[in-house]
Amino acid sequence: MIIGAERQWRKKLAGMRTMTLVTFGSCQFVSLSSLIQDDNSPTRIAAQVVSGIGFLAGGVILREGFSVTGINTAATLWCSAAVGSMIGAGFVTEGVVCAVILMLVNILLRNLSFKIDDYTVQREDDQTETIHYLSVIASNSSEVMLRTEIIQLLDKYCLTFTKFSCTDLAGKKVRLFLEIEVTRNGSLAINTIISELSQLSEVIEINQMTN
Repeated sequence: MIIGAERQWRKKLAGMRTMTLVTFGSCQFVSLSSLIQDDNSPTRIAAQVVSGIGFLAGGVILREGFSVTGINTAATLWCSAAVGSMIGAGFVTEGVVCAVILMLVNILLRNLSFKIDDYTVQREDDQTETIHYLSVIASNSSEVMLRTEIIQLLDKYCLTFTKFSCTDLAGKKVRLFLEIEVTRNGSLAINTIISELSQLSEVIEINQMTN
């Protein structure tokens, strides 16, 4: 289950539920061989685990484009075969217990898998970077002061710029243009920076664009 949780976290095809089902099915086959009190070697039935992997990759696994479906169904079928083998060998109680565990794995881990998937998607969204373009028009005499103020504000809110340029305008004005890469969590910081800059008397106009 722990191995599967790591695979689920990394958004791999065989996730927590699949790994748990395969592990559970393997345990059932080997346990069945141990329950049989004769000269049958446990490795004879355990060897069927290997051939079961071929069945796991069989017909119920479908591929449509880049999507693969049915892998958990295939693992459930394989575990069901182990339950049937136990009951068929006369170990009814053990088979029923395994069937109940199989149902619990599918029901409980299904919801847990969805929660892990939702969390990883949300985490990726929070780390997705967007580019913000900031244009600040101010009096020409305040260029140096504004440069320093903007850099200090970016440092204060842990933001960095990828482009910073200044252009002289008519009427003794200057435009400071910034290109800033911001994650989703940093979007609020941009608004705060704009609010603080707009309070400066030297600032005439502030415009923001997002790509």
